[in-house]
Amino acid sequence: MSRPDNRDFEERYSACFIDFGMKTATGLLIGGMMGSFFMRGFKRWPMYVGGGLGFGMAYTNCEKSLNNFLLSMDPKACKIKKQP
Repeated sequence: MSRPDNRDFEERYSACFIDFGMKTATGLLIGGMMGSFFMRGFKRWPMYVGGGLGFGMAYTNCEKSLNNFLLSMDPKACKIKKQP
């Protein structure tokens, strides 16, 4: 079972940048290895595809994390008071 995430917005936001870097770099590395091992020579397009997939996965995780935090907030605390 997963436990509830008690991080605040700033912690989640900074974790997103780390996630972007790690997943994009890993995708580039795996794509580069696939291009060099399985395609008889270094091809660049598998590296770009891997980096794009890593970036997309990180974006989805970040969006889900931030949306869960924002939707769990109390809507009464966000009311805008009318000025006279």
